[in-house]
Amino acid sequence: MTNLSRRRLLASGGAAAAAGATLPLWTWAPSASIAGTGDGLDPEYVWDVRADPVIERLYGEGIAKVAEVNEILKGWTRNDQPLPDGLPTYLEDFIEEARALPAWADQGKLKLAGSFNEERYGFFLALLYTLGSGLISCAIKREAWSVYYSYGGSDMRDRIAKTTVLGYDVMDAQGWTATGSLMVNSVKTRMVHAAVRHLLPQSPHWASVGAGQEIPISQADILVTFHSLGTWVMRKFTEWDIAPSTELADAFLHAWNVDLHLLGVQEQYLPKDWAAAYAQYDQVMGPATGGTREGVELAQALLDSVIGEGNPVLRHELESLGRYVIGDAYADMIAFDKDPVLAPVWATSVPLLVTSYQSTVPNIPLVSNLLPEAVHTFIKIYFSPGDPAPITLPLSNRPE
Repeated sequence: MTNLSRRRLLASGGAAAAAGATLPLWTWAPSASIAGTGDGLDPEYVWDVRADPVIERLYGEGIAKVAEVNEILKGWTRNDQPLPDGLPTYLEDFIEEARALPAWADQGKLKLAGSFNEERYGFFLALLYTLGSGLISCAIKREAWSVYYSYGGSDMRDRIAKTTVLGYDVMDAQGWTATGSLMVNSVKTRMVHAAVRHLLPQSPHWASVGAGQEIPISQADILVTFHSLGTWVMRKFTEWDIAPSTELADAFLHAWNVDLHLLGVQEQYLPKDWAAAYAQYDQVMGPATGGTREGVELAQALLDSVIGEGNPVLRHELESLGRYVIGDAYADMIAFDKDPVLAPVWATSVPLLVTSYQSTVPNIPLVSNLLPEAVHTFIKIYFSPGDPAPITLPLSNRPE
């Protein structure tokens, strides 16, 4: 971890002081959801009533049992694959229920959503999910705290990679097929969320940083993560004047809604269209974001994972580009550098790239002329072929 400068820590302190501020009343109506109805409960106080007791029961059998389940589930990687033998019956029953697509899932829309990874959208989706959403996650207060003090905080690159790749795979048509792995990984992620809800309140740090939230990762927190990925990216596409067709945009949202269902989010919170999604984004993102010491450290850890702890010039350049991509508000929250010289460079070159880019990611001569090599390294690390670390249940919180 790079030594944090005094300036960075001071920059994060002012916003952190307001981290415990009272959240505004929940006003987003369930009539705007795909369900069209609901009890209207604030998702801030709703968790996963199905997964949480199952995972709590598993941990009640001891950490050795959790480790055994991790080993068994390492062999479960494909959507069409039967569950391995040896799981507790109650856990097997939960997974079989959780892995099923909802009746309203539209295979045609899921396949269409996969075209986002093709042609001009592929590179920009990768860029925005990594350099954009990956950094914004560090400005989401509770996400930063949950990540930092849970086991995931001890390996930031791996943790961000899993979250970012999950978002990217939602747009991969193969991920939804029988031989894909998106449904498997989503269910495993849902189980990890339940595990964090069980473990993190046991951390001596959580009471002082949870902003009054006794149990982490509420339904609202998952929605915030979605909006930092899917909704924010769609807004950037519109801002950069490369908004997809209405049909493709609807498929994009549908794919996200199906995945949110697999992650355990109730249908009354899933936006029925982009207008509803933007309204929900506007309600939840402001209160959820802010500067924290942990978020600043995680943002630097994310850069460390890409360019190492040296390379001050590359770090400064990447921070400046990151500031352009995510905007000053989020960049200030994670104490990223400001550069009056580079800022107009990005303001000129990135729009030129957006309007000129016609090829797919493997053919990037124009990109190479306009963006620093660190960006390509960013994307290569998170989206390169190979066997990523499996999604496993944590055995502890972050080591002290």
